[in-house]
Amino acid sequence: TNFSRLTNMDCLKMCKREEKISMLSNKRGSSGMNLPDSMSDTTIDTIIATIPAVAPKVLDITRNFYCRVLRSHPHLLAFFNPAHNFTISDHQPKALAAAIVAYVSNIKDVSPLLVPGGPVASICHRHCALGIFPESYVVVHDNLMESIGHVLGPIVTPDIANAWSEAVLYLAKAFIDTEESIYTMAEKREGGWSGFIDFEVSHIEDVTSNVKAFTFRPPSRSPLKGKSFEFTSGQYLSLSVDINGDGLTAPRHYTVTSPPGVDYLQCTVKQIEGGKLSTHIHKELKVGDIVKLSAPFGVFTIDEQDHAEIEGAVLMSAGIGITPMVNFQRTLGSLNKLKLCVHVDANPESHPYRDHFKSSDSLGPGKIMEKYSRTPGGKRLSAKELVSETLNNIDIDINHNFYICGPEKWMDAVQNELVGKKGVKKIMCVVFGSQLATGCPFFHNS
Repeated sequence: TNFSRLTNMDCLKMCKREEKISMLSNKRGSSGMNLPDSMSDTTIDTIIATIPAVAPKVLDITRNFYCRVLRSHPHLLAFFNPAHNFTISDHQPKALAAAIVAYVSNIKDVSPLLVPGGPVASICHRHCALGIFPESYVVVHDNLMESIGHVLGPIVTPDIANAWSEAVLYLAKAFIDTEESIYTMAEKREGGWSGFIDFEVSHIEDVTSNVKAFTFRPPSRSPLKGKSFEFTSGQYLSLSVDINGDGLTAPRHYTVTSPPGVDYLQCTVKQIEGGKLSTHIHKELKVGDIVKLSAPFGVFTIDEQDHAEIEGAVLMSAGIGITPMVNFQRTLGSLNKLKLCVHVDANPESHPYRDHFKSSDSLGPGKIMEKYSRTPGGKRLSAKELVSETLNNIDIDINHNFYICGPEKWMDAVQNELVGKKGVKKIMCVVFGSQLATGCPFFHNS
């Protein structure tokens, strides 16, 4: 059944019968889809043999794929930010191309892709945030195979086509099963649910001149009313606002800045020049309006099982990249593990949540490092200069986890400077968008 044909009340009746809160009406899990549980040796050997032919053309394949699939299945536009898609941008085609290359390069042993916080986990969390359902993978398979044949032409023999088909379907099953486990996790959390559900805007606060914090609470008849919301620090909300009334405005993903365990959810949004949804909510959204949210997801997190292993932690952010650091500061501060917060911005007025950090009990003198490029005497530090000053402000005899968020090139440069330095144990980065499209690593263990 198509979800768009169901009312909220229909879905809530289904939820009550199943004793969980889920707005997902499509069949879940891979059972009955006849997807392969494994790949044959012939398939693996064929994939390896054809990598040299496929790899140079993989971006052409993914560009063709997105044009093809969105033309034949326009409802899928509801899952994609148009600013990231072909022909406006290569961001999404590059992300899929990177995923394909990573998969086939590890076809004999995919375990490096399956590590917690790695690429597969990140993709699956994003799919759950969007409410992707299993049948979508069949559409992806069929259109991707057509694009492979179209771009590569006659070199795609029946044997080669069969091998790539089996490899794609095997990966589809792995994704579907992983995503089902993530949906189940989200439903079992306190205040948890799956799919998009109504929330009411209860408060809007100006954080800076172009950054606002939006607070949401469940409406009076919501099954979530009165619940507190459990999630992991660093995770993001997915916000859906039907700007044009056609159901095709893709959700956007914003870090949760409300504390875990309270009875409301909040995200903080910078108005992006030319950004369709960020501009709309900054200018049009008001208290009392109803929006749809999916539950918090994401892998740029500090999980509870990691708390004991962290000796010390350093937060490094630039611009709106400070949003994940808000809850990281709360979590690490409560554990007495936070050693330094570094933030780079234009000036104090454009620095989001500056007062939040300065007023924190866990951040005394010497634990905050602010670097402004547009103040008297200020300058834009190179990554080498920034890392050098950062390391001079911590005890490098302690192993530190570094959490970094900001512009992609800045993060990449900072991470490269940190790698191999004394006092650096682990480096984690997050991109606001598809990380696979950027080449910025998810994490690095020294």
